[in-house]
Amino acid sequence: MRQLKGFKLSDHTTLRVGGLATTVCEIQSPSDIQDFVHEYGNQDFFVLGGGSNIVAPDHEIKTPIAYMQLVNSSAKTDGDFVEINAGSGMLWDDFVADAVDQGLSGVETLSGIPGTVGASPIQNIGAYGTEVNSSIKSVQLVDGTTGKSRILTNEELKFSYRFSILKNLTSRFIIENVTFRLKRDKNSKITNYPQVAESLGINPGESVSIKELRNTILAIRKSKGMILDANDHDTFSVGSFFINPIMEKEKVPTNAPMYENQSGKVKTSAAWLIEQAGFEKGFRLGGAMISSKHTLAIANSGNATAEDVIELSNLITSGVKQKFGIALTIEPRILKI
Repeated sequence: MRQLKGFKLSDHTTLRVGGLATTVCEIQSPSDIQDFVHEYGNQDFFVLGGGSNIVAPDHEIKTPIAYMQLVNSSAKTDGDFVEINAGSGMLWDDFVADAVDQGLSGVETLSGIPGTVGASPIQNIGAYGTEVNSSIKSVQLVDGTTGKSRILTNEELKFSYRFSILKNLTSRFIIENVTFRLKRDKNSKITNYPQVAESLGINPGESVSIKELRNTILAIRKSKGMILDANDHDTFSVGSFFINPIMEKEKVPTNAPMYENQSGKVKTSAAWLIEQAGFEKGFRLGGAMISSKHTLAIANSGNATAEDVIELSNLITSGVKQKFGIALTIEPRILKI
């Protein structure tokens, strides 16, 4: 287990905010996890992956950090399916790219999402009609106090929209690996997302190669500033900062978009609510701004602090609440370490 010095969270988070961390341990193997728990399991600690879903504080951080760089993987075939056990530190889009290159279908619609494999089940990442829970078989955790390993099955993870039981676990844990079950199929069926189908020149429900779909999804995400680009501050964000609300159909504001949801309720557009509440693309507060390309993203214009980001988030949520009576939920974790 290697100690990393001069580790600024602003250099390791997609929002590009965060102070100097004094105790950072690089986790490259299961034994490193055990060493970390042995050393720091008796105190609060934080697990850092790709830094794509957090707002880190600006001050010096003394809480020990496990920096996940565990990228091992293995695979076994089961008929038309392949089960891949992937290390939690593997970059998510690297995992997707490798699956597509191998002709394995199931995660191609999730191309371009930042972060790591280990973070993907926690909030059940999703995009364009696909959620990662449809491809996850199990998650292996290590208890952050005892070091004991535990495997949670897909059913035990209790997935729902942007949620898994991992969000509510009271005990501290470190995700060691995630096992995915992907199908050998070089084609993918398009869901009812007009922008995707239109970009591909096909009708919703028709099939297209998984490589073509991945490239299309990446192009769409890039056009919305959702692919990190070191030369474009508009992309310095956590992606979607706000979750699309799910509610009773009769409570959806007039003219707001509605989408059917498996819960029996409907999902409406947080972006529409934000814009109708008076917050347009490019709106700024301090160094934080609503992306000029994507209303759901709060971006770092170049000199934002964590406080700027939090203040802008609070301003938006209070504005939407005041106009529509709807309480928006934020996606990223606001670190208090």
